[in-house]
Amino acid sequence: MDVDLTDEDYVIQRAKAALKSNPLSAKAWMITAKTLYPNNFGVQFEAYCIEKNAGHVKEAAKCFSDLIGKFQQQPELWKEIENVTLALRAESDTNDPEKQFLCEMFKHISPDVQHKLLLCTADHCEDTMEHCRLLLLLLQRFPTAISSYGSRLVDTLISAEKHSHDGNFPLNAYRKLLVCELLPLLATENAKVDLSSKLLQKLLYKAVEFYSCSLGLTPGVSPDPESKVEDPWQKLFAVIEFIGKQLEWEHYLVNFGSNWTKESYWQKIVTYCQARINNLDDKQLLFCSSIFFLHCLHEYSVSLTPESSPGQQQNTFVLVEAFVDSSLPNPATEPKSKKRKSDDYLYPYISVEKPELKNIHSNFLMVVNCWDLFQSSEHFQREFFMLNSFLKLESCFTNFLIDYAIYKGKYDDALVYLQKISDSNMLLNKYINIAGILYFKKNYKSCFEHILLAIPLLPSGIVGSLSSALSVGGNQRHLHYLPLTYTAILQYFVKLLLRCTKENMAKHNYSELAIGHILTLVQLDWPQEEEFVPPLMNQIQQHGSFNYILFQNYIINVDILEEITYLWTNQGGQITLDIIPHMGQRRIGTRGADKGAKEEIKQIIRRQVARSNENISELLIRFITHERELIFQSLM
Repeated sequence: MDVDLTDEDYVIQRAKAALKSNPLSAKAWMITAKTLYPNNFGVQFEAYCIEKNAGHVKEAAKCFSDLIGKFQQQPELWKEIENVTLALRAESDTNDPEKQFLCEMFKHISPDVQHKLLLCTADHCEDTMEHCRLLLLLLQRFPTAISSYGSRLVDTLISAEKHSHDGNFPLNAYRKLLVCELLPLLATENAKVDLSSKLLQKLLYKAVEFYSCSLGLTPGVSPDPESKVEDPWQKLFAVIEFIGKQLEWEHYLVNFGSNWTKESYWQKIVTYCQARINNLDDKQLLFCSSIFFLHCLHEYSVSLTPESSPGQQQNTFVLVEAFVDSSLPNPATEPKSKKRKSDDYLYPYISVEKPELKNIHSNFLMVVNCWDLFQSSEHFQREFFMLNSFLKLESCFTNFLIDYAIYKGKYDDALVYLQKISDSNMLLNKYINIAGILYFKKNYKSCFEHILLAIPLLPSGIVGSLSSALSVGGNQRHLHYLPLTYTAILQYFVKLLLRCTKENMAKHNYSELAIGHILTLVQLDWPQEEEFVPPLMNQIQQHGSFNYILFQNYIINVDILEEITYLWTNQGGQITLDIIPHMGQRRIGTRGADKGAKEEIKQIIRRQVARSNENISELLIRFITHERELIFQSLM
């Protein structure tokens, strides 16, 4: 036997030696040791370790409680306390048996000791983040402690964020702890915490900024997976309810129950405004309407890229000025009551590709309602922009403001916003919108220039199909949510160019070049655009000739070829048809003696008919890109 062993060490050694072969003997030795040496840390801690290693939860809990009561300054005990608090924070980790044992042991410790353990651990911790996590753990385990330590933790987190190296980045760890974990705790029923009005508003700022960044609303801030939050809007609404209640705001304005809808909440805002028609500058209206606006704006942005069905490609939509055709019936949704012409201009008809996409339209109109509210008072408008400037959210409005300006017919405002876009991912949208606006401003050449800029950016991987909704009847302005697919965008550009060319023809007495271009362009959307053809055939017949040097390159539609061939026959008026290249001044009609040339024209018509199954989209792309100079001539 080692004569240098103390009595305490001797008893501990005997207990350890007996543990493997005779657990009961070992326990007897430890009971003896604990009784003989109640103030010896080594003995008491070893007793705890033996119970822990044996898997005795209740016995280990009793030993651990005794240790906390007597030996709080021992480093070895503090290490074990840290292990316990670490286990509590990862209670859901079922893959670690030791953590599971420590969590179970903690449950068997008396509440007073639990409280003392967590509070002492938090105070003992030198790392600020760890201190905050431990204090939060205390509040989660003991809600009654919220009134004592809740406001203290709020101040600590705000101060820690301010002095941290990433404090200017809203998605930092301190902000997430404050917004996602502490505020919901403070909002729990029966939790009493005393926070000033100024601090409550500051917390609301921080919550809105955090969630808007985590949702990706703030351009330039890319949320990482660590910052992802489940149901962020519901969590933000819960914060509004809590802070609104603390600030004694109107209950119906801060109540976001499980059954709330955007429409019903908007009615609440309208009701509130009507009751305070001369005082729209209070904080609760500012905060509630701004957060509601951001929610609607987010839903609108998301709905522009709806989820696709399995196996189908995802589409994105962009709002464009579309077309009105008097020969078509009025849209089914147009109100039957008569409206002033100014109303038709202010409230355009908005169409979507499919009925299931109607939510894009309804989401947009709700954002419009909010935006109009912010413009209703100069003071309210200023307060709103100050709030969003502070939150750095102004740039996330850009896309909506383009749509809003188009919706209101404020084309110059829309062009200002569009010209500022430099993001390469947004250039196609930019050129589409600018081309549409320039057509409606009668700037035909610039419209075509922007079509040319957009053509190389067409999404070749997303083919799509032709739309039947780009033209509607009636006399309202018509806007359409255009899918960003290769075919739909090309169709829109062709319709723009077709109308540019047709309207510019009015400046000329007779333009065979413009007529040829129109006959080429209508082929893509045939027979939707066939109403363009009869007036052109009348002009050709009256003029008695048709000369189009690009005829053999691009005109392959059978119906159009039949119309032209008929005009060339005796019954159709025997027009002179000049479609043979390199014929100089020779113009061939049915009266001419050059029967060889006449037969050549027949052969040309037959060849064009034989090409009628060619890919019309590719043909129109070639026409637009290769014949740009001749197209510009028709727009002079």
